[in-house]
Amino acid sequence: MLKKINLGLLALVLGFGLIVTQSAFTAKTLNYYHYKTANGPVDQPTSWEPAAAPTTFECSGDAEVPCTIAIETSLSTYLSGKDTQAVLDSPELLSARAE
Repeated sequence: MLKKINLGLLALVLGFGLIVTQSAFTAKTLNYYHYKTANGPVDQPTSWEPAAAPTTFECSGDAEVPCTIAIETSLSTYLSGKDTQAVLDSPELLSARAE
């Protein structure tokens, strides 16, 4: 009887271990956004448009305004409480350009 319980417990532990290890290595989804200076302030989600890839838009020049970002969260969550400089300093910034 004790042997059956130990085998059942071992199977349960191995099952949970498999679930934990598989879920730990799931790929993160990145969403790319392009800032269009004519759209408005950097901290407004309506000032950004989705991009299919980070190279979809031409971004060059001095780093005065952000151009493209890659984020895992929603755009409004990412921009919450950020000004232009905070976006420029963030690790999610892929490219910037002169205004």
